[in-house]
Amino acid sequence: MAEPSKQQIGDGSDNYGQAAGQMAKAARQSGQEAVKQTAAKGAEQASNAAAATVKASVEGGKAAAEIAAGTAAGGPWGAVLSAAWSMRHTLFKVLVCICLFLLFLIVMIVSLPSIVFNSIFGLDGNKPIEGVTPTAVYAEMAGAVSDVVDDGYSQALAKVERMISDGGYDYDLSMEALVNYAQSSSGYDVSYILAAYSASMQQQNTKKEDMVSKLGNVAGSMFPVTSEEKQKEIIIPVTYYTYQPVTLTVVTDKVKTGTVNGVAQYRYETAEKTYYLPDESHTSNEPVEIDAYKSVTVSLPVYSGGAVTGTTEETYYQADGKETVTPGTETIKYIECTIHPFDNAVIATAFGLNLDAPYEQFGITYGEAIQKMATALKMTLYGIAGDGQSVPLTDAELIAFVNRQNCNATRKHILTTALSLVGKVPYFWGGKSGPGWNDEWNTPKLVTAAGSTTSGTIRPYGLDCSGFTDWTYKTAVGVNLYGGTWNQWEETAAVSASELLPGDLGFLRESNGQGWSHVLIFAGYGEDGRRMWVHSSGGEGVILNSPSYEATLELRRPQNVDFDAPVPDNIQGTPISTLEVDVTHYCACAKCCGSNANGITASGKIASRGMVAMSSHYPFGTQIMINGTMYTVEDRGGSGIENDIHRVDIYVPDHNEALRLGRFRTTATIYRLGR
Repeated sequence: MAEPSKQQIGDGSDNYGQAAGQMAKAARQSGQEAVKQTAAKGAEQASNAAAATVKASVEGGKAAAEIAAGTAAGGPWGAVLSAAWSMRHTLFKVLVCICLFLLFLIVMIVSLPSIVFNSIFGLDGNKPIEGVTPTAVYAEMAGAVSDVVDDGYSQALAKVERMISDGGYDYDLSMEALVNYAQSSSGYDVSYILAAYSASMQQQNTKKEDMVSKLGNVAGSMFPVTSEEKQKEIIIPVTYYTYQPVTLTVVTDKVKTGTVNGVAQYRYETAEKTYYLPDESHTSNEPVEIDAYKSVTVSLPVYSGGAVTGTTEETYYQADGKETVTPGTETIKYIECTIHPFDNAVIATAFGLNLDAPYEQFGITYGEAIQKMATALKMTLYGIAGDGQSVPLTDAELIAFVNRQNCNATRKHILTTALSLVGKVPYFWGGKSGPGWNDEWNTPKLVTAAGSTTSGTIRPYGLDCSGFTDWTYKTAVGVNLYGGTWNQWEETAAVSASELLPGDLGFLRESNGQGWSHVLIFAGYGEDGRRMWVHSSGGEGVILNSPSYEATLELRRPQNVDFDAPVPDNIQGTPISTLEVDVTHYCACAKCCGSNANGITASGKIASRGMVAMSSHYPFGTQIMINGTMYTVEDRGGSGIENDIHRVDIYVPDHNEALRLGRFRTTATIYRLGR
């Protein structure tokens, strides 16, 4: 597990670029139709012939083992590259590359979607595009498919709105009743869609624009919408008032005393009395007994020169016993719409396919051929994840383990950051990464560092042991540990077993006693009291365990890390990484959260604005800024979120608000990974 400086495989006289050029030239000369005819007449014979050529070329060498290793690690690409790099002479490399490439073309016609490989190999008669990789083409196609599916989802929501409006249904009740199965997971398979389109075109003249256009024609059917009219009797709250007393001088009697100049004269008798005026209004959804009041007309005196000269009439209220007021009811019509998950039947409709029809001369149906193409594409792009990959820690396991450790917040933050990769990142010889999550992890990549049996093969990209320790410290506290195990040894100081704390390092000596073969991060103590270590282990990836050699480790502590520095609550400064995200919104209702609709997030906190749900690749406490607002990861979601590291669900208190905010895609920045 030593980690020498990276270098390209080869003896200096070999030119893989020439070999690749020869392969492309051979592909163009063979022509798509010729390869197709060869496949139709007998792919097995062609495969045997090509395999025999390879075997003859490498008899007595190590190529057979390397080819086998390459195939296991990276599918067809691993086989091609392993064979090429294992040759000692450029001519043999070119010949083997051509043979394997022609074999690959023949197999590809049967098992790989041409829309991904046309631009790479020029199968449609056009000149191959320099520097294009299958992964890059796939990503471009996947983005195009995602855009159409997003449009299909938007059309489904628009259909719901139209159904509510056209039927005159109550909008708020209808939107509250919406059952949206499409919101959490679209349920489509990009590889299957690419395979279906390629098969529909007989693997010829496949173009992204044509595929997108055909998918767009069925976008309105991607997420079926069904509905059921319902009615609900709603309570109309009763409104009532409380009254406050007022004391008035009122006219109690009016007596005529004579006439002056033809004008009648009166004497007014007055008295003070208490009446009532409405004070505060109240509403109730339940019957309520209240003090009753009745209105009365009161004569109030009008004064002139200190004497009562007339009266004016006003309305006041008098107590009138008790009464019970009861709320009313009203029957409201609304519509309960259901947006169903992605309907895979639209794929066959979009491309005019009969999945039960025979697929040319290959003795299988279109449905079988498409499924095989989709599977072959996934294997070609991603190979295998590696034997013995560790199982990821659940949030509960991670939190429980960290909380058991007797150390300060900074060390717990370092530990949380390290544990966040357990079971999620494979071991890769020479693998180094910047801070934050790296989208290249788990994607096929050539091992270029010398000194390993994996050198020169295609493996899922990840971290080696020192790459993992360096990544952890860069991500958690912004400190670079530098280089390989030897450099990290030089930047650390010895500690005793009694001084050992989470975040310290352990170094394993080479078997010959010269140098260091492995470095691990001390994680703390297990429930049984054993010392536990988190590290990137060959064949397993990032793992938490107590290895068999644990007692032989030399214990060290990084010298340039301030372990007493507090972990700030509000992050400032430079973010550790950026991330393209697909943002949706959710609330704590049953429609969004199902059985977990109790307002409590997966981290145990009460849901509030500023909390988001993301994949467990991002531990609780991760801070992510989206469009200028800082959010904190405190929740999880279903498979649609867990299996998509770019998915962010933002919590809002109201279901209608969640629906109306919709989806959008943007670039986010991550300021902290975990607490």
